[in-house]
Amino acid sequence: LTHGSPVRIPQVDDALCRACNTCSAKAACRTKAIMVVDPGEPPYVDGSRCQGCRVCVPACPFSAVVV
Repeated sequence: LTHGSPVRIPQVDDALCRACNTCSAKAACRTKAIMVVDPGEPPYVDGSRCQGCRVCVPACPFSAVVV
């Protein structure tokens, strides 16, 4: 990430998300930016918490976290 470039925030693709009981992308997030509002529903990425490290992208076994 170069200085001054905008941070690309990952998003959860609802069509690919399986709304796992234990979301591996959420568990991998160091800044707790992946939020689950309702169990059984896909989570979302809180852009105010996300630092753009993208560790969540490969953490999801269903490739539901995309940039």
